[in-house]
Amino acid sequence: MGSRKGSDNDGASPGKIFIGGLAKDTTLETFTKYFEKYGEITDFVIMKDRHTGRPRGFGFITFADPSVVDTVMQEDHVINGKQVEIKRTIPKGSSQSNDFKTKKIFVGGIPTSVTEDEFKNFFSKYGKVVEHEIIRDHATKRSRGFGFIVFDNEKVVENLLGNGNMIDMEGSQVSNIVQWSPKQSDVSRYVYTLCTNTVRSCIQTLLVMEVTIICILLS
Repeated sequence: MGSRKGSDNDGASPGKIFIGGLAKDTTLETFTKYFEKYGEITDFVIMKDRHTGRPRGFGFITFADPSVVDTVMQEDHVINGKQVEIKRTIPKGSSQSNDFKTKKIFVGGIPTSVTEDEFKNFFSKYGKVVEHEIIRDHATKRSRGFGFIVFDNEKVVENLLGNGNMIDMEGSQVSNIVQWSPKQSDVSRYVYTLCTNTVRSCIQTLLVMEVTIICILLS
């Protein structure tokens, strides 16, 4: 669900990218204006929760010229004051070319209502799941919308990604499924950014508490 232009919604365009980590108050105008500087846009969408209508923090942009994607991928991007992550979508029927094989995948855009058991059961239809985890906020224990799945063999991952990286889970599109690389990758940078933001928030909270305690002692 979301607001879009055009009808390119099958994830098959080579000029299509995924944008994750969008600020919830990012408008379509701000979203498209940012990417228009790279080239002509033929399709765009910010995904929204089909029940509440609220933005889910990610979207898609499709460029008329697929070569533009290479330029976009090489740069860091800050939209509406927040750094976002850019990933190339995988055309259905193709496979990612990697020098390594892995049993582990990163899954982004997980609906917050999905439980650990539901998460495991959903991916069990693709193969045997040996490990699974939905990453949660350390303080609130709420889902942070991404997690990991480990299958019992690499072939399952190849077959799963061979169908593209857009999967419907609980009526919501989980569109950010990529192989987990043991080296610093788009995925690890994404997780690093999320963790860094959490640590920064904790430090800010501690500083506020420290100032409050000092004020009480001096009063």
